[in-house]
Amino acid sequence: MICEDARLRIGAAPGDVPQELAEHLEGCDDCGAWQRAMRSFEADLRRALQEPPDISRLRTRRPRPVWRGWALAASVVLASCAALAVWLLLPGETLAHQVVVHVQGEPQSWLATEQVSAAGIQQVLRKSGVQLDLTSERIVYAQSCWFRGHYVPHLVLETARGPATVMLLRHEPVSHRETFSEAGMTGIIVPAEQGSIALLSRGGGADLTALAGEMQRDTHWMAVSD
Repeated sequence: MICEDARLRIGAAPGDVPQELAEHLEGCDDCGAWQRAMRSFEADLRRALQEPPDISRLRTRRPRPVWRGWALAASVVLASCAALAVWLLLPGETLAHQVVVHVQGEPQSWLATEQVSAAGIQQVLRKSGVQLDLTSERIVYAQSCWFRGHYVPHLVLETARGPATVMLLRHEPVSHRETFSEAGMTGIIVPAEQGSIALLSRGGGADLTALAGEMQRDTHWMAVSD
């Protein structure tokens, strides 16, 4: 489970902690803090909405204090903000999901078997300001793809356990490793010196952990003008 999915579940039901979410919370302090904040907010909102009306005030028909109207309005605004925050964390908006969608849009990449020329690889990498120490013989697909507002290298490498997709995401920083599984693909996103690196395999074939370490070591980020 990645952080975005965990926070979506927490936002939808702060008090509900299934086993998968509990396992994630054990190793993620940020999501734990998010859960505590959402539980606190839920309790405050429940108290605000369940506060019984003052019948005596209604009987004397006194004007309703202005602050009560503002309090009600504030509670509605807070509820709307919470709903917006949860919406922003929907899986459809996560980096991992968008990586999967992009790879699905290039199904031919998984079928490539012929080595890409060194010149072709360099052209793709140069456009994003990247250099690789990786031997070019392993790269069977190389494209410079438009992804979330920037051109990024989209590569497919041959590994001992099958092909693996690699996307070098200079403009997508992450604070820690994230794992995901969607549409028959498994993947990880790992921090890099600049941004992050996304790796995917079909059916869990390729050893993404080993390849991620290799890519972190062999990827060099050059200065680029945005």
